[in-house]
Amino acid sequence: MNRGASSACVLKARDRAGGATGGRSKDGGAGVSAFCSRLKRSEGSRSGNWGSNSDPVVVVSTAAAEAGAMAELEHLGGKRAESARMRRAEQLRRWRGSLTEQEPAERRGAGRQPQTRRGSPRVRFEDGAVFLAACSSGDTDEVKKLLARGADINTVNVDGLTALHQACIDENLDMVKFLVENRANVNQQDNEGWTPLHAAASCGYLNIAEYFINHGASVGIVNSEGEVPSDLAEEPAMKDLLLEQVKKQGVDLEQSRKEEEQQMLQDARQWLNSGKIEDVRQPRSGATALHVAAAKGYSEVLRLLIQAGYELNVQDYDGWTPLHAAAHWGVKEACSILAEALCDMDIRNKLGQTPFDVADEGLVEHLEMLQKKQNVLRSEKETRNKLIESDLNSKLQSGLFKK
Repeated sequence: MNRGASSACVLKARDRAGGATGGRSKDGGAGVSAFCSRLKRSEGSRSGNWGSNSDPVVVVSTAAAEAGAMAELEHLGGKRAESARMRRAEQLRRWRGSLTEQEPAERRGAGRQPQTRRGSPRVRFEDGAVFLAACSSGDTDEVKKLLARGADINTVNVDGLTALHQACIDENLDMVKFLVENRANVNQQDNEGWTPLHAAASCGYLNIAEYFINHGASVGIVNSEGEVPSDLAEEPAMKDLLLEQVKKQGVDLEQSRKEEEQQMLQDARQWLNSGKIEDVRQPRSGATALHVAAAKGYSEVLRLLIQAGYELNVQDYDGWTPLHAAAHWGVKEACSILAEALCDMDIRNKLGQTPFDVADEGLVEHLEMLQKKQNVLRSEKETRNKLIESDLNSKLQSGLFKK
């Protein structure tokens, strides 16, 4: 399942995906909304991003993360700051026990980390982390030096957050302007699909939102929850600004929201008709189309993928199956579809958790009912197979006797 940018704001409560530090997103990652309410409930959250193409960024120390969080919160005030502080502390607490704290999921099992000349493990601080820290501190001189040395202004952290996302979270308009003037991507999405404009809209930072719009920000980009920036705006002035821009930019919001599911439907039908599944795992999390369909409740896509022969118990790099994802996000119908297709309901992820362990509280009883139903289905299937085998053997023996 959590995300990063909306730590500064109070978004709609979604204590929930296939994600990054401290939690999982429906796309498998983390990003803007992590610091709000999108934390993974279970201990031992995971890293990754289902559906994002951002490259993995090596995690630095917990102390560094805490320092960054404190710097972030210095810019906030009142209830927003307190809310963000509590959620960030919870995120860090969960992160300490997670697989993310160890090493990137996709590297596990691929051999030991490279050693320094003296034989000690290499320190895992990267240029990107240094650049993001400099931006977060507001040190434009240092940022300029790093850019001159070749730093990528659009580099991301494990949650997919760029320096521009962070500057927006911090309500640091000067840094926002500096980054945009130096060609930061105003439409870059984090692991949850949040752009800097999503963050500005959610936080109510009208001046930053106006600046983004004046510098090419799209009001029609959809995050992993199917939300465009205007969906997250609570203040009337912000809502009016964004909806006015929707008209000016000629955006069809409903079409934008349906685009991902429609594309997945098209792919699933093609794989079913061709008899060949050409899905590619998400590079950071190892998530598949089946994980995404299960987490987001794309029921028709899920059925078509199963019909096409997709492996029901496929695991991402942290051992999550599609059923783990559906259970965690409380997607009842997806759980039913997977269970009735006889997926393994007791399979464990790399933290030893079954789908029951990571499930939405309101779904546990439903899962228990599905498991009982599944046991009956398995028993019936076994009996049926035995009858077919017995009948076949009888016919073979009968044929042999005739000879």
